Amino acid sequence: MALPEDSQHPPNWSSDLFRDPAAHAAGVDRGLIGHVPIIAMLLIGQGVLELLFAVLGFGFLALVSFAPQKEFAGMRGLGILMAAVSTPALVSGLLRIVAGIFNLQYRRRVLGIVALAVGLLTMLTAYCAPTSIALAIYGLIVYVNDPVIMAFQMGDSGRPLSEIRSAYLTQR
Repeated sequence: MALPEDSQHPPNWSSDLFRDPAAHAAGVDRGLIGHVPIIAMLLIGQGVLELLFAVLGFGFLALVSFAPQKEFAGMRGLGILMAAVSTPALVSGLLRIVAGIFNLQYRRRVLGIVALAVGLLTMLTAYCAPTSIALAIYGLIVYVNDPVIMAFQMGDSGRPLSEIRSAYLTQR
């Protein structure tokens, strides 16, 4: 009994759920290129919120340090604790904003990865922990994607953003 011609080849069980069909047909693998601006904007937003938390923490320390003695005397230890917790948020917030600005131009991918990793230190605040963990997971998945790495290499080599976008993003 002869097998039909299609049954001689094993079925392809891999899925292309995350690929654009037109880009795949053209031979250009877009990967997760479209997610890079989203990650960059989330880095900037998270950085601004962390800076706001740090300002509030250092503001509380200033309040308990410079207020009249009898009203806030028992809260000086809490003010020092808030300043200590706010320090990683200040560093991480600044790093995230700088990395987000560079990543919008597909430049300095490693800085983005470092910002995601350093941002995990803000789990000490407990307020930033859920968004910091989610952003780190999402960002690392995007930043280790091969087409994303190639796009950042193009950006770091001095190619303009329009050329990077025309190579990847307009292939729909």
